[in-house]
Amino acid sequence: MKPYPLLLILSAVSLFAAGQPALHRYDAGVSRELAQLRKQEIKDLRYDLRFSIPRDKHTPVTGEGRIRFRLDAPTEIVIDFREAKDKIAEVKVNGQAAEYVFRNEHIILPAALTQAGENAISVRFTAGDQSLNRNDDYLYSLSVPDRARTIFPCFDQPNLKAVFALTLELPAEWVGVSNTRIMKEEKQADRKTLHFAPTRPLSTYLFAFAAGRFEQRTYRGEGRTLTAYYRETDPQKVTQLDTIFRQSAAALAWLEAYTGMPCPFDKQDFIILPGFQFGGMEHVGATLYNDTQLFLGPTPTPDEELRRIQLIAHETAHAWFGNLVTMDWFDDVWTKEVFANHFSAWITEPLFPSVNHKLQRMRTFFASALSEDRTPGTNAIHQELDNLRNAGLIYGQIIYNKAPVVMGKIIELMGKDAFREGIREYLRTYAYSNATWDDLIRILDRHTPEDLIAFNDAWVNRKGMPIIRFTPRGNMLEIRQTDRYAPGIVRPQRFAVTLAAEGQTDTTLEVNLRDSIVRLTLPFAPERVLPNTDGRAYGLLIPDSASRDWLLAHWHETADETARLAQLMLLNENYQACLIPDALWLDALMNGLHTEPNALIFSTITSYLSWPLRTLTDTRREGPEDSLLQLSANHPQRSSRQRLLRMLIHSAASPATLARLYTIWRDRSEPLLNERDYTDLAYSLAVRLPDRSDSIVRTQRARLTDPDRIRRFDFIARAMTPDTAALDTLFRSLLIPENRRIEPWTSALLGWLNHPTRERHAVRYIRPALDALRDVQRTGDIFFPRDWLGALLRNHRSPEAYRELLNFLDANPDYPPLLLNKIWQAAYPLYRENEKRKTNNAGYPQGKVPHGVLGDCEVKNEK
Repeated sequence: MKPYPLLLILSAVSLFAAGQPALHRYDAGVSRELAQLRKQEIKDLRYDLRFSIPRDKHTPVTGEGRIRFRLDAPTEIVIDFREAKDKIAEVKVNGQAAEYVFRNEHIILPAALTQAGENAISVRFTAGDQSLNRNDDYLYSLSVPDRARTIFPCFDQPNLKAVFALTLELPAEWVGVSNTRIMKEEKQADRKTLHFAPTRPLSTYLFAFAAGRFEQRTYRGEGRTLTAYYRETDPQKVTQLDTIFRQSAAALAWLEAYTGMPCPFDKQDFIILPGFQFGGMEHVGATLYNDTQLFLGPTPTPDEELRRIQLIAHETAHAWFGNLVTMDWFDDVWTKEVFANHFSAWITEPLFPSVNHKLQRMRTFFASALSEDRTPGTNAIHQELDNLRNAGLIYGQIIYNKAPVVMGKIIELMGKDAFREGIREYLRTYAYSNATWDDLIRILDRHTPEDLIAFNDAWVNRKGMPIIRFTPRGNMLEIRQTDRYAPGIVRPQRFAVTLAAEGQTDTTLEVNLRDSIVRLTLPFAPERVLPNTDGRAYGLLIPDSASRDWLLAHWHETADETARLAQLMLLNENYQACLIPDALWLDALMNGLHTEPNALIFSTITSYLSWPLRTLTDTRREGPEDSLLQLSANHPQRSSRQRLLRMLIHSAASPATLARLYTIWRDRSEPLLNERDYTDLAYSLAVRLPDRSDSIVRTQRARLTDPDRIRRFDFIARAMTPDTAALDTLFRSLLIPENRRIEPWTSALLGWLNHPTRERHAVRYIRPALDALRDVQRTGDIFFPRDWLGALLRNHRSPEAYRELLNFLDANPDYPPLLLNKIWQAAYPLYRENEKRKTNNAGYPQGKVPHGVLGDCEVKNEK
């Protein structure tokens, strides 16, 4: 067939397919329109893939793919491939060489080449490197959410599940891992070929492989076989595999018991990688983990140990929630994440029986969600998504941590037994298929008399958090709920309120907040009303001024741990809302540090300290920092001493504290610090003591032995120079995609370029880094835009920096909303400080601050 007739056919089809205009079908990425059409037409999908992986990372990876499927009638086929056209060597349709049009990252084949029944499309291609994460002696694929199409031609959408059969040809000494076990291995001189068993039906984002120089270790126990692949060389860290295996097996056993269903996939191996972009990624049978999250130092804190098991449990839960039942479209990606996070908390409880897990849930879910929900960039849990190329922007604290808060409230309404029965029905109904959140809600709604549909609309489909004010009037308490974004919306929830007065026994009442105003008749006239003493309430809770003043002075004296942490978190939200001055908040935190016996609450206090400390000049910080340094030596709990030291490593600014930290680093005299801590301390000292930076960097590098950690150090330590011209050159290099390939290292480097001591100079980086953001999104993985923005903006507070931000927004009035949300989320510290100090936007571009959201600082003016 000649090209001209082919183009005529395609032009006609592009205008009218099935009688409807194709408005977005051929857009770059994967439009919802295209995905819906393909879902209707393509059935029984299978990929036979072969990749030839060279030893040299600069030599292209070549591939062959055979895509088989069934059609009810001949139809146009649009295949996704986000590479240049010259990367396509040959296309065949049903055994015949085919002419095609390559347009906007799509291989477009006319209906005339297809047939009713079975079809097979074969493509020879060169794989793109973007999602192959190639290093000198290893690589790994990472396709979430829509990056499979950068590696091989495919239908890259989650609701076209397929069977994958993979063959890898690779250097003979390399190891190969994929979703299934190796059926056959063939050796040819210095090469070998691995044939993997066909998979169960998978979405393209879950197909994966890794290859390279890895050590491996296999665990057999409790009827399971698990294999770990890793590159770690420190024997102390490698011994932790025993714990990692046991926790993985325990998570599998818990989930099988809860769901009433054995693990739905045959293999649960994992690969532990240096510089991995995420904490973990749940590829079926080949889960990827970040090495720093699994291999801990010799004296890990409770925080670190809990994070590790929760990460393992989270990724394991995805075998059922995400892999077995997958969201239909990535606007519901939170459906898999809410289950993974929620169940990871339950799985952790029996493994750490001495921990107060309610505190951990409050810290992990409530506090993390509030940190994003309070910003101008907040979003609803469910977000609209028109094209999968923007799917990475859906991710954030709201879907990971607010969603489990809402799930907990659903379980409160339903009861645990009814919820479990609903979940089992959901898994049985949609096994190896796809479902939406609405599908789940309809099933759960059948198991409860409560109106989950209305509850879902208020909590899931609406953005923002409730603002709840408590006003005592004699023997009556008025509780008023308002919503900044949707006036009149009520988010129902239950929580406890404790009443106290001289001569009265403290009395706790259950509040069922189902209306915008609730008035309670009280047994006595309280002197103070303490909201949320059971830690269940979500939102900005504003007590009356007398109660807030009492809490500031006495919160740390509360005996009950749950109430104590809830009061601390309440005060922090009031501080963030500009209702508490910096000095009073610092005093309240310091008082708590000196008396707090619980390691998790202590860790929360230290995490809050950086905000008010930042408001002090370096010389005024000497007193508080000296107190913190003394406490880091004398606190009875090892983990609390360690947590304080780590906070000081990143926050210390007074000359006396820096001198003490320098001595600790020089002599390596603090056994609570591990190699990573000493490396971080070296970075901080090199920046804050510029006359010693060269010596500090040279000395710290000489102390490192692991080759992967040396590579990381060499990448980041370039930012330790005091030479501003060199820093400017280094920043400009990050605007080139290939120079930011290892994303966690890039984010760390950018963060050091924007260190608080460099704030005035680094203002010049804000505009070009924001200008590069769309390219960062296009070339990076799902969390990289957020991490890029956080590294760029989190340390800026100046009016000059804020003007740079607002001028950028002024120049980009039609900026993509999902990406704009990420900017406002990351800019929150800068935004809060400047909204607090300015009056009527004087001296700033007008109209660029999101309407109705003033960093919660507007709350003080509300009546």
